[in-house]
Amino acid sequence: MGAWGNGNFENDDAKDWVAELSTIAPTDLSTILAQAADQPEYLEAPSAYVALAAAEVVAALKGAPAASAPMEVGEWVKRNSKALTPELKSEALRAAERVRRDSEVKDLWMEADGLNDWIEVVKDLQARLGE
Repeated sequence: MGAWGNGNFENDDAKDWVAELSTIAPTDLSTILAQAADQPEYLEAPSAYVALAAAEVVAALKGAPAASAPMEVGEWVKRNSKALTPELKSEALRAAERVRRDSEVKDLWMEADGLNDWIEVVKDLQARLGE
């Protein structure tokens, strides 16, 4: 599965995306989230994992970062502290909900008998986004 834990940064796709985070503009973040939320086709794992990591960046912008957030997230937030908008928050919430309800990541965690634990991680993200 390319994941070593159920946290939103504990998979290869999120790790690779975070490594490039310094090159990502707030508009890119918005695009990633909107595409994940609105994609009519099945949401494949790489896109879903990146969407969750992007939603975590939005939560960090709100002042509610994940305890496991890599330092790159904090650095990005410092450089883009004024990037949070109601639209970005809404896109992050919609993307997280889409991944939680209908994505390859959900199916992979169901197959691995870890669905309930993974859903709790996503719900925690959604709660931090909604605060």
